Amino acid sequence: MDRRTLLNNAQLTRRQVLRAGSAVLALPWLESLARADEKTPPKRLVSICTGFGLYGPAFFPAADQVGRDYKPSEYIEVLGDLRKHCTVFSGISHPEIGGDHASESCFLTAAKHPRRPGFRNSVSMDYLAARHVGTATRFPLLTLKTDDGGTSLTFTESGASVSADYSSSALYTKLFLSGNPKDVAAQTERLKSGQSVLDRMASRFAEIEKGLSQRDRQQLSDYTEAVREMEKQLHANQEWIQRPKPTVKDTKPDDIASKADILGRASLMLRMVRLALQTDSTRVCSLFIRGMDLTPPIEGVRENHHGLSHHGNNRAKIDELKVIEKAEMGVFRDFLAALRDTPDGAGTLLDHTQVLIGSNLGDASGHGTSNLPIILAGGGWRHGQHIAGDRRPNANTPLCNVFVSMMRRFGMRVDRFGSSTGAMNQLG
Repeated sequence: MDRRTLLNNAQLTRRQVLRAGSAVLALPWLESLARADEKTPPKRLVSICTGFGLYGPAFFPAADQVGRDYKPSEYIEVLGDLRKHCTVFSGISHPEIGGDHASESCFLTAAKHPRRPGFRNSVSMDYLAARHVGTATRFPLLTLKTDDGGTSLTFTESGASVSADYSSSALYTKLFLSGNPKDVAAQTERLKSGQSVLDRMASRFAEIEKGLSQRDRQQLSDYTEAVREMEKQLHANQEWIQRPKPTVKDTKPDDIASKADILGRASLMLRMVRLALQTDSTRVCSLFIRGMDLTPPIEGVRENHHGLSHHGNNRAKIDELKVIEKAEMGVFRDFLAALRDTPDGAGTLLDHTQVLIGSNLGDASGHGTSNLPIILAGGGWRHGQHIAGDRRPNANTPLCNVFVSMMRRFGMRVDRFGSSTGAMNQLG
């Protein structure tokens, strides 16, 4: 990406940035500034995996509720009007994967038997998609996770894991700050004092706005507001670390570290993913939401997430687990809504972004890896349907058939991937 200081509108294109000292800010896609060959926004691909599955009876529509007139399940209802932008799948999985929690690393690869001695992973879908993008963006791929544990979803052609970013503040630095460590530290201190990277670019934004349409001015305003809100959230998170804790007379409970708020971390990560996509800083992103061995800060939840996922069909545990997973579905809904509400060319960011949401586990209680909960949203597909495969454990449709369709929609020439037997032809 061109990192020169931009002085006037004539120099601006969709792939360029504004720079002031250590701060680098990519502009959103603006129709007024696009060249003739840039009038069509690029295609993007986001993959999200949640590590503890989703409770099947609450996620999947009934077996007879197939097609576009299906009755949504309890979890799908959480998506609200976003449901028309989503396709729900049942009866699909990665065959012969097994491996309980080890299957996390195979969600985007479909490599078989990760628990076997000498296992070597294979290339992931997102890595191939990033290679297809090449050098068209500053970051060919953002691979993320919600804490310092767990796996990365991204693997190279030799099966090597690609390190994932787990710090939202580090991701912010990666996306918006540059320069030597001293410059970056100075900009970080300015953030702590309430200053924004935008403050140092005010005159340049004013100059840019002169040549924009009303639609583009509104989009630029929405973008800068989102950057400021993200900065406030990052600053608030740092403030909590610095504040002294209250003294209480109660006996000391089991420690709950701040990483217990995995859904809060995921939400903040996804807010920055939207900005990265909007500015064309990247077109491919993957996020692993690690399951929690801690009790999440969600009203009505008293037991740790991992324990609840092994519910053993205990109704009380299932009810508590559903509270967590509905909150998780809410995080997905909010991300999709943010993409839908972000203008992108003649459409929206959701129109041009395929979003895969799912899990490596179908039945977390028994570490089952068949009948995976999968949603595909956005990307220009004709959504609003439930596509049902064969729900029998050894007869599931390969999830890689969905991957093949996604990669083709992304512009890649693909005949097979992983365990695929073809494309998912029911997608329209």
